[in-house]
Amino acid sequence: MNDALHRTDTLNPFKDFICGKQIDYWVEFQLLDEQGEPVANMPYRAINEATRTGYVPEYAGQSDVQGVIRLDGLHPLPITLKIEAGPLLEQMQTRRLRAERPEPSRPGLGNRTPLYGPQRSGFSPIEEQALAVGHSYHYLRIGQLCDQEPTLDLPLADPKQLPAFHFPDLSFGGFTLGDDQLDRRHVLEICPFRAWSLTLHHQAKYSLANAYNLGLMSILAYSNRPENELGSAKELFQQQCLDLSRTPRVWDNGQAWPCLVSDVPFNDRYTKVESLDTGKADQPQGNTQLIYAISGSQVLVAWRGTEMDGLADLSTDLTFRPVKPQVAANCEPKVPCADLTPEGSVHLGFRDAFDTARRIFGTDLGGTISVHSRDKELFICGHSLGGALGLVHAASLKERNPLLYTYGMPRTFTLKAVQSLSELWHFRHVNDTDLVPRVPPEAALDNHFYDVYGSIGTVVGFSWSSGRALASTLFKHGDPFSHHGELAMFLKAEQHRGQQITPYPAYGKPDGAPYRSNITVSLQEKAKLYLVPSLSEAEDNHAEQAQKRLITSLSADSLARFFPSHGHPDINRILSIGDHLMSQYQPYIHNQLLESINPERNPLLERQVQRNKFKQQMKDNYATIPADEYERNSVFLELQKLVDQALTVTQLAEGGSEALQRFDAIAEPLAYYEKTYS
Repeated sequence: MNDALHRTDTLNPFKDFICGKQIDYWVEFQLLDEQGEPVANMPYRAINEATRTGYVPEYAGQSDVQGVIRLDGLHPLPITLKIEAGPLLEQMQTRRLRAERPEPSRPGLGNRTPLYGPQRSGFSPIEEQALAVGHSYHYLRIGQLCDQEPTLDLPLADPKQLPAFHFPDLSFGGFTLGDDQLDRRHVLEICPFRAWSLTLHHQAKYSLANAYNLGLMSILAYSNRPENELGSAKELFQQQCLDLSRTPRVWDNGQAWPCLVSDVPFNDRYTKVESLDTGKADQPQGNTQLIYAISGSQVLVAWRGTEMDGLADLSTDLTFRPVKPQVAANCEPKVPCADLTPEGSVHLGFRDAFDTARRIFGTDLGGTISVHSRDKELFICGHSLGGALGLVHAASLKERNPLLYTYGMPRTFTLKAVQSLSELWHFRHVNDTDLVPRVPPEAALDNHFYDVYGSIGTVVGFSWSSGRALASTLFKHGDPFSHHGELAMFLKAEQHRGQQITPYPAYGKPDGAPYRSNITVSLQEKAKLYLVPSLSEAEDNHAEQAQKRLITSLSADSLARFFPSHGHPDINRILSIGDHLMSQYQPYIHNQLLESINPERNPLLERQVQRNKFKQQMKDNYATIPADEYERNSVFLELQKLVDQALTVTQLAEGGSEALQRFDAIAEPLAYYEKTYS
């Protein structure tokens, strides 16, 4: 009886016996990356029970040029494949990810989906091709193939905790097939050993990718989540950016903003992430916060804006006495302090807030960030107060060539200081009637109250300065506060129609003619436009073609008239704090990014539909719209056409087109509302 569970032999059951030649089995493994390219010359070994007992030697060798490993003469036993860890990691760092990701739902209340579960069936085109020709298919991460724990070039923050996505099997048991899976080829699609990096371009031209991602960093700077909790800076950069199954997201009051990301070698991942708060330091002082992250090629710094849960930030905002642009914390021992600018003044509250942060976190701001920005690209951003602090920070590191993007920032330097910072790359965003970018007023505020009354002069001087601000719309004098950087504005365009009426038909002039009055009627359709005047100065071929379409409507004179230097277009509407929040800024950038990725999408975005209605209204009422308003709207509509240029650098960058395709696949066109009508 040849049944191990029912042996009746009371003597030795393991007797030699003679039989015919046993059937030999074979198996093939084909190693492919996510682009379908072979992973060749990978050293491997394969083991089963026959090799473990020494009955046959271990199977070993290298994958061929097609990435194929073939094993012949196998017994009908499960077999395990292991790839040498070092060569596998080195090779898979150089491979690129497929553009679209499986995007599994994130585990949460009532959702037991594992964080790093298997890729869903039917997602991969490599799977489709393999099954079509009768092969088996498996999606694997490197930890499921490594023969041992690898040695990483850049140590992990916690050496005992390998990234869970890439290393789901910490026993390094290899990839095992059952004995019923022999006599066939198994296509193994291996996820590259990569990490997510924000898609950013360090350049003097405006970039939509920069505007969007640095806007997200400005939102992230407001996060109060504990470290490693969903929504914190460390969780984003050190957990989400290592999860290649889904796109990283920034959480903001229940909204989850998808990041625009490219994949980079794992060694170029974000390795240093810190959230700093002067109010929570060992010796608390002030209320200034920032986050920073450092990768193999980037240094990102985001300053937090004004918070409304206390008076500290408000006091900083309102202390706008212009003072010498000197930051004492910049000074090294026995070295004279160099001013932020050779002339002009800076906002006292912003200078002191930055000075406090630089003094308390000297190791970070004066050491880590400064040192790493010598050989990496430096990006600085911030919203509101955070934008002002970002500009002061950028001025202190101007020799490092920082790139600054700000959102709803107030005026920070006076005109002479601004002019001395003309080489600093800075794009400042203004949302329509946002009040904050209009303060402090464009007037010289250094008055004798500050000098006579000392510290109390800040209060007395503020009262006097507020009165002086009322006159600043009529005249300017001294060295006024001015805006730095190139403007990017979200502007609500309106149209009006002149109309003649007869208010009192029963009464007439002495000659019998009726009295008539002219009134202006607001037309129904409005449009929110994304205006970046500097794009009209581009010199590439795409810009030249666009320039030809503008004819004379976008002349230098008209630009200077509608977009005054260091200022904004006239709104002619009541300013509002309601347009100031980042939740009001980010939707315009998100939706413009979507439109520029695919301008011909079907159906069109609501913003495109509304703009087409606005254009048609202009045509229908051409004869009755005031000439100045018609010209102004014509120029603004032509500027709107140029915004698509701001995506060209991303489309041409390595991995850029995949990043845009990935974003377009997951973005929700109706998720974020653009406020066009009040």
